[in-house]
Amino acid sequence: MFKTISSLAAFALFSGAALAQDAAPAGDIKNGEKHFLSDGCYQCHGVGGNGAALTGPKLSRTALPFEAFLNQLRKPAAEMAPYEAAIMPEKTAADIYAYLKAQPASPAAKDLPLLMGMGVK
Repeated sequence: MFKTISSLAAFALFSGAALAQDAAPAGDIKNGEKHFLSDGCYQCHGVGGNGAALTGPKLSRTALPFEAFLNQLRKPAAEMAPYEAAIMPEKTAADIYAYLKAQPASPAAKDLPLLMGMGVK
């Protein structure tokens, strides 16, 4: 019985830690938009974070937990320049993250007349 209780306690502890890691600090969407544009994020990731095939992945409505997003900013996996805390404080990163999470979903191809006129389905 003690083993079961210990296992449950450990599960609860690790589950709580995992949930805490996924929780992003409160961010200011308007300030995030301002920084996304003024700090040049849009130059690689596109306006609204929609991504560009040759320069940067889509970030709008990102499924990345905040900690993973912040880690990518600090220690990029690809050709992106690192944004250390002295250059981009965690609060600014949280604002940009909030802005990206708040982006509207992309419309379906069927809702874009230009694409439909080109035969895209």
